[in-house]
Amino acid sequence: MLNRLKKEAQERTAKKEAKQRTLVAIEIKPWDVEQDLMVLWKKITNTVTQDGLKWGETCNLADVAYGIKKIQTTFVMGVSNSSDDVVEAILEMEDEVQSAEVLSMNVL
Repeated sequence: MLNRLKKEAQERTAKKEAKQRTLVAIEIKPWDVEQDLMVLWKKITNTVTQDGLKWGETCNLADVAYGIKKIQTTFVMGVSNSSDDVVEAILEMEDEVQSAEVLSMNVL
């Protein structure tokens, strides 16, 4: 009986973890003032894809300095995803992206 209860508890935990999602806020800084950030954002959301990763529907453009703006957006990821992998994939666009940084992570 004890083994059965233990097995049931492990199954409940596995189901709960499978449904667990994390909301991640990220900011992406470009190299250039003249760069079209909405085009860059669309390129990032279309290029950086993984199973269980869903990008936010919109992004905000925030001032950095000297007319340069940065992209602030969110994505939701599952347990099998890693925010580090997403940031690395964004940074691979080194001609267009200067930096990408995770601002916050919240478990949903």
